[in-house]
Amino acid sequence: MQDSQNQIEEFMQLVLRNLEKNGFPAQAVSFPLDKMYESASRRGFSFNKIRTLFEEKNIETELTTDHVIFRQQASTEDLPDDPTQMAELARQMLQNMEPEKLAQIQKLMTQLKPEDLSAIQEQWESMSAAEKAQLLGSMPK
Repeated sequence: MQDSQNQIEEFMQLVLRNLEKNGFPAQAVSFPLDKMYESASRRGFSFNKIRTLFEEKNIETELTTDHVIFRQQASTEDLPDDPTQMAELARQMLQNMEPEKLAQIQKLMTQLKPEDLSAIQEQWESMSAAEKAQLLGSMPK
């Protein structure tokens, strides 16, 4: 059991080193999905176990058809209290977003009724800092 735990830890360290070489945690990094599952399987464990362990270390893993995307979860310390700073954070996030995703958001915003927008604003304002961090951390970067 201890040997298997060591192999899991070594694999996680290898993945973390490769993530950091590719700009993590400042940016999301993706690796080929099949390669990650095969590599873990060759070592005698499931990549799903690794994903769970990364979640415990505040590293999100998102599966797409061909890739696994790793991103650092936002912490409550990353959120500004000042509305001006929050608006700047949102502007930066939108500026770095893929054009297709940005177009989708813009289209959805034009379809919102004023009362819907008010409801969204009220919901945001009633959220705790942790809930806001979780929501922002789950958004594409």
